[in-house]
Amino acid sequence: MELDELKNAWIALDNRLKRNEELKENIILEMLKSKAGKTVNRFIAYEMFQVVMLILAVAFFIFALEQIAGKNLMASITLIFGAIICVISFFWYVYKIHGLMKINLSKNIGNNILYVNRYNIQIKYEKKINFYFVAPAITTLLLITFATERARVPIPMWIFLICAITVATLVTYCTYKLYDKSIDSILKSLDEIKELKEE
Repeated sequence: MELDELKNAWIALDNRLKRNEELKENIILEMLKSKAGKTVNRFIAYEMFQVVMLILAVAFFIFALEQIAGKNLMASITLIFGAIICVISFFWYVYKIHGLMKINLSKNIGNNILYVNRYNIQIKYEKKINFYFVAPAITTLLLITFATERARVPIPMWIFLICAITVATLVTYCTYKLYDKSIDSILKSLDEIKELKEE
């Protein structure tokens, strides 16, 4: 009789330990999903903010073009180039947002990893295009525009331009570093979720 009671107690304890283990795994899963979900939502919010800023930038470029129409060819070319970059970027950001919206942490983890990796590749391409094409082109156009108007551009405006270019470069660099860190964090969380589900 005592042996049966001991056996039953052991089975009950084993069941309780299994339930506790499952509960612990579920809590860890939810924490990982929550962490990854918050980062993805931050990306979506930031990309949407960028879309709004691009729309405002295009409006500014059109307004500025109307103000200097026929007065300064280089300034007009710079503004047109800026507007074209903004329009292209608008569609690019909408495409990225569309990809991010597909991430659903309650569904297939493999698909989510695929979507995050795709977003990571998009960011890497975007970084290269911005650093090797867009930033040098805009900087060159601005410097040429200022140089052609040398007589009318005071020294403080040159200092402001150089400071603005430097700050914009640093902010862009830091932003992409943050992107890389956040994407790595999401992928790490997704890998851990996958491992837990496979156990």
